[in-house]
Amino acid sequence: MGYQKGSITLSARQDIPLLLQVLHSRFITHDQLFEFMVIDCIELKRKSFNWRVLRLVEGGLLTKNCARPLTPSPVYSLTEVGALMLSEHSPVLDSPKEGAEMSSAHVLHSIGLTGLHLSLARQGVLRNWESEVTIRARNELTNSGYAKDYDAVVTVDVCGRRTRFALEYERTPKKARDYVRIRTLMEEETGVQRFLYVVPEAKLADFILECFAGTTAVVLVVLTADLNRPFAEIRARDAGSGSVIPILDGL
Repeated sequence: MGYQKGSITLSARQDIPLLLQVLHSRFITHDQLFEFMVIDCIELKRKSFNWRVLRLVEGGLLTKNCARPLTPSPVYSLTEVGALMLSEHSPVLDSPKEGAEMSSAHVLHSIGLTGLHLSLARQGVLRNWESEVTIRARNELTNSGYAKDYDAVVTVDVCGRRTRFALEYERTPKKARDYVRIRTLMEEETGVQRFLYVVPEAKLADFILECFAGTTAVVLVVLTADLNRPFAEIRARDAGSGSVIPILDGL
């Protein structure tokens, strides 16, 4: 397969998983990407990883973005060619153009969400992370989609128990009327029965809890910092009752 800067042969064992991780993260820092490769035992040496990423950038499959002052680390996203190369491995609804959606808010959301993904992966409790990319493809291409495009649908095994929930990472508040619409969708959802909002600070948590007060759906709210603790020790606020409960009691 020819590219603008020459030809490149992709390794199914190392290149494809790396590119898929970028696809599902949308934007991911250099350090985050390396940690995923280590956790999955795909690339264990930093020097080899650095060489691989540089090769994929120079081959036109990855874009290396400078996201200062958001993060000092390089941030990677998939090029249009990179997306096309992954069509045999994952549904790709649209081919992202280089620099597409490269807003500060979008980059920070992607990096923050990837941080939550890594927090669960580090603990060894994560069994499946269905990304928003996969969810959106499922919703648009099948008859068995979800009520909305969640940030992720997550499956964890904790204390001998498996639980599955939709995760929404909310860095900034939406309008109250938007939450009314989302609340209706969650209350009518049949594809997943539990929902977890992860927010950076207490005032936003209070606002979301107010919008979901009395909901018939199982909606829990936790702070971003809580996801760095052992999952079984996290305490969450239940939107339906307003009470603080162990997260496993709600999920």
